[in-house]
Amino acid sequence: MIPLRNEQTTKLPGLGVDFHMHTIASDGSWTPDSLVETAATQGIRIMTVSDHDSIKSVEPVSKLAQARGIQFITGVELTVDWKGAMYHLLLFNFDPSNIELNKMLADTQRQQLSKKEYIIYELKKLGYTLHKLDSFKRPNGDFLAIDIVRALQRGGEVKTFDEGLNICLKFGLTERICSQSIDKALQIGLAAGGLPVLAHPNRPERSFTIPTNTILHEFKAAGMAGLEAYHPSHTPEDIKHLVYFAKENDLVISCGSDSHNDARRPQPWNPELCRSLLERLDLEIPLPMEAEVAS
Repeated sequence: MIPLRNEQTTKLPGLGVDFHMHTIASDGSWTPDSLVETAATQGIRIMTVSDHDSIKSVEPVSKLAQARGIQFITGVELTVDWKGAMYHLLLFNFDPSNIELNKMLADTQRQQLSKKEYIIYELKKLGYTLHKLDSFKRPNGDFLAIDIVRALQRGGEVKTFDEGLNICLKFGLTERICSQSIDKALQIGLAAGGLPVLAHPNRPERSFTIPTNTILHEFKAAGMAGLEAYHPSHTPEDIKHLVYFAKENDLVISCGSDSHNDARRPQPWNPELCRSLLERLDLEIPLPMEAEVAS
């Protein structure tokens, strides 16, 4: 049996893979350049970039990764819902020019912007100015919904983060933020040639629901092809359950750091952990650099 989380054998610098990372195209701090440079330094040989509902960094990261000798797979993390609960769905190896996929991504971003504008509108009706919100905006002017809470605290308009959060919760901060059902996302993703994998199924976090086995079976019936079993938020028990479920149900297993910034860097996961994913993507297990040169 493969040792689980925090065991040295789960990481393999120089031969590692990482299928879950974020850039400034969504909520990460990595630029395409800094992400690829860090991934290379960490010893990653196969990587993707999986920004939330955005593929803006796919092309630049692809070019930079290939220039560093890193195999690159297109990726995106879709925000989806099912029966009133929110989930994240990773999609790998799709055609980034697919029209329907791009339409869905644009619609999700429109819905997210509408939710943020509504929260800001309601707060200003109550007298909050959010005068520090600009300090959280990215070069493209975008910001996260949770940045509204941070702006309230940084601007001294609330005493604590929790106070600001409780105010924003009244306006649906953590409620479902888009209406892309997972069956629709799976249909579009598969038509775009993608391989859909449920992201961090057991991540304990506000607004996320840990799917039951029944829900996982429903996702598989709709086209889900795998589970991200290896994720920093998963306990050894989580990993054991997800790996067992995946193997019993012919689902691929994925490994991801979910890196957003330097606080959690890309991780060189042992490719043997996700051999099933690599095989489904027609990727070979990485060889040491000297072995490749010799061959």
